Amino acid sequence: MAQPLHRNRNFRLFFFGQLVSNSGTWLQNVAQSVLVLRLTGRSFMVGVTSAALFLPVLLLALVGGRLADRIDRKRLLIGSQVMAMGATGVLAVLAATGHVTVAAVIVIATLVGIQYAVSIPTMGALIPALVERDQLGQAIGLNSVTYNVGRVIGPIVSTAAIAGLGFAWAFGLNSLSFVALIAALLLLRIEPSARGNREGGSVLEAVRIAWGSPRLRLMLGAVAAVSIASDPVVTLSPAFARDIFDRSGSDAGLVVAAFGIGAIASLAFLARAFRAPAATRVRMLRPAMLVFAGGLAAFAWIPSFWPALAVLVVAGAGYLAVSTTWTTALQEEVDDRMRGRIMALWTIAFLGSRPIAAVIDGTIADLAGPRVAVLVVLVPLLAVAMFGVRILKREAAALRR
Repeated sequence: MAQPLHRNRNFRLFFFGQLVSNSGTWLQNVAQSVLVLRLTGRSFMVGVTSAALFLPVLLLALVGGRLADRIDRKRLLIGSQVMAMGATGVLAVLAATGHVTVAAVIVIATLVGIQYAVSIPTMGALIPALVERDQLGQAIGLNSVTYNVGRVIGPIVSTAAIAGLGFAWAFGLNSLSFVALIAALLLLRIEPSARGNREGGSVLEAVRIAWGSPRLRLMLGAVAAVSIASDPVVTLSPAFARDIFDRSGSDAGLVVAAFGIGAIASLAFLARAFRAPAATRVRMLRPAMLVFAGGLAAFAWIPSFWPALAVLVVAGAGYLAVSTTWTTALQEEVDDRMRGRIMALWTIAFLGSRPIAAVIDGTIADLAGPRVAVLVVLVPLLAVAMFGVRILKREAAALRR
């Protein structure tokens, strides 16, 4: 029997390194959104900045996945974190010296996006090497929790740092947060068999495998729909805080944090759910997707700040259940030889869709208001909830026969 996950040394190190790093990432995301809105007054430009962060993922994640299947994954991750630490450190210096501009923010966001394109598929490929197979669902869920705990801690720290210390401190704290993950990676003990496979096939082979499998296509499409639906929580949070709720732009951090609190609150339920059979997890998908969508729709139209944050907590709980379930299903389908490249496709679906979503969000928010923008990007999610889950259940039943 596998040891409990909390006693797994490698996973503990990875978990806490990710937790600190993801908190810094969310601190940066909120701070740069608030700064760009303050400098330009346009949600469209906030969307452009967000697009700059995620466009490299769309363009380069398959290359990152290929590297993850050919190069020592631990060394690859350390190198990418060092690059991101340097880039965000430069932004902190520019802010401290009064030379920060929108162009500088966009350039640094692009460099961080290149790091995402390499590190996210590599991390996805590394997780199965840290745990036993029957712990994979729990490990993916807990790794998602680091992202969502960071979604709480980072924005709250960002709100305090911007209000009390300034943007330079916010960006500087993010730069320092990469040290925790670098240290954790250096301490990992990974067997040679868990390292990059130098004999794997091409990137196009991974694309052909994914495109030729209706189940993989559906899972990747669902992940994209989930990501697109969640994008306004970040991209439009400054506009909601300032224009809808008539609060300080730095309160965007509280909007993002509320969503993350909901995700954390769902952890106890998910810990039980991921010990259940796959068929049970599939049955919970549609209700969770409707909770996620309903919470976001309610947030968009509730006129008061604190009640809106309360329903955003509900949306966050649905979000984590949905994103983790689809991601676990995908991981369970993948052969380890192709894991880096298939996880690169996951990265494209989850983050590569964000540049498109961010620009759409910002444009609709400027033309029709942030409330309408939230409802528009919910459409793909609702389509998957209505039709995609039905297809997945039908195929699961066919496989059992």
